[in-house]
Amino acid sequence: MRAQKGTAIPSPGHPIWQAQIDFTKPHGVPWAASDFAAIKRSGANRVEINLDWGDIEPEKGQYDFRLLDRYLAGTARSGLKLYLIFWEGVWAEQQGKNPPKWLSAREVTSDGLTALQPPWWDKSSREAYFNYVARTIDHVKGHPGFGGLYANYGWLDAMWGPEPKGSRGVTGYAPADIKAFYRWLPQTHPSLASFNARWRTSYKTWRDVPVARPGQRLFPVYQRFRYYSVEQAYNELSRLVREHTNAPMFYYWGGGIGGRGGPAVLGNDPDTFFRLAKRYHATVVLDDVDASGNAVLFGSMARAYRVPLLQEWTPSRKDLRAEIPQWLGHIGLGAPFEVGESFFIYPPPPQRPGWVEAWKAYQQWHATLAEFIRGRSPEQPVAVLVPTLKIALSHDLDAFADLNQELTTFWRHYHVLPHLITDQQVEHGVVSLQQFRAVVDLGNEIATLPALRIYAEKHPVLKTLEQADPYLRPYVKLDPAYDRLEVTPVVRGSSVWLSLANCNGEQAYSGMIHLDPAAVGLGAKESFSVKNAQTGQPVRATRSAAGDIEWRVDLPRAGFEVVRINLANSAAR
Repeated sequence: MRAQKGTAIPSPGHPIWQAQIDFTKPHGVPWAASDFAAIKRSGANRVEINLDWGDIEPEKGQYDFRLLDRYLAGTARSGLKLYLIFWEGVWAEQQGKNPPKWLSAREVTSDGLTALQPPWWDKSSREAYFNYVARTIDHVKGHPGFGGLYANYGWLDAMWGPEPKGSRGVTGYAPADIKAFYRWLPQTHPSLASFNARWRTSYKTWRDVPVARPGQRLFPVYQRFRYYSVEQAYNELSRLVREHTNAPMFYYWGGGIGGRGGPAVLGNDPDTFFRLAKRYHATVVLDDVDASGNAVLFGSMARAYRVPLLQEWTPSRKDLRAEIPQWLGHIGLGAPFEVGESFFIYPPPPQRPGWVEAWKAYQQWHATLAEFIRGRSPEQPVAVLVPTLKIALSHDLDAFADLNQELTTFWRHYHVLPHLITDQQVEHGVVSLQQFRAVVDLGNEIATLPALRIYAEKHPVLKTLEQADPYLRPYVKLDPAYDRLEVTPVVRGSSVWLSLANCNGEQAYSGMIHLDPAAVGLGAKESFSVKNAQTGQPVRATRSAAGDIEWRVDLPRAGFEVVRINLANSAAR
């Protein structure tokens, strides 16, 4: 079923500034009302909490909501809302929590090792998890402290999950999964004869079709089953949630676009989650947002699907100084569907001083970024076609492993924002290719997408990102050039907001920045002003003979700032 009318959906006009917390503090100490008051004073307006299934349902069918009730009361008194994160399977140190100890069945890898999460298709495991989700929602949904929930299934935000230690395979080979595979096979193919014709085989019955492992010729068949499994489970879980509440619902997405962090292993196909978010009025959460290529892609996907996007940052254990400005600057990439940011995890551990500095930066930039994300991202009419379905169904588990870095390098170097579209968007009519001046076909999809072949009859279809340069207009140029400075534009009315993030923890940058108003869709009138968006202080700037607006930038190492360029008398183009 679709979400009922009246479902609450976050919006850029009411941005989310969220802190994620564990179910208890270290050593099992509960959170106190003073903790929630401190979070509120920090500038956050919401708290997301990692629920411990094993504590809430210590025995099957026996629920203990006392601690959760205390938290709901504490957040309500502090003026916060509590957002519940439901996990089925999560990191190793929480074993006995998610899943609970009484749920013993476990997933199996393609090379025969036991994983940490329950089997995807195990009926009793799924029923137990769904009952827990439904009972918990029913308990909290009338409480003033309840804000919404995160609906997750499988392993953390990686769905099928990473390989357990010692494995180089993929999960999804438990007996329950294989049984579901043989139910799925005949339902997905017109006949066994057509299957044999497609794969040049001669099986006599469906049971003769092997359960293929990575590297085997029929592995793409099993990959398609794994891909289907994720959408089926999340569809079922989302339908269940919407039968019990219309509160805001979020889907976590983590990992990478390609390679072993991508959908071929983890089952984290981004189109799946945007499609479901559209259907059930949910928000997609990009975790971890410091990866620039992912952030650019997900911003475009949010705009294509018209789905809210929340960014979450999980600080790394190294090179954190450069990550802070990079994370802050990415928030503009989702405009106008970006709805805020979340910080993992509060309180920042004192033994990691970089995390403490990141939390300070998060507090410092709330007000400025809240204004920043209310505009639009000035994408230009050129498309980069990312083959998300091909990646998900690939023979090669390491396919497209460098895609995130390739997109990062292209965006940083050329300072352009094409539309990043996917093969699935084209196939399902989410986007029309006819709006684009050119298309970069990263996965050679012209061989399989009829719409792209038709487009190619009259328009250029390119093979590399660099070939798109003549069709795009840089919104800024830097003198001297410096590829570690990420510049993110957002347009609001006749103003351009730019975030400037020096993603280098060792080197400062000093130089001239040249903004081309026409490249962001604004006219080139003479009247303009440039201000520091956080302090309101004017920035001395001039206009070149070519119409660019120019000013000097001096950013320290790992520096970050936001400027606002006002073209009050310009005419929108």
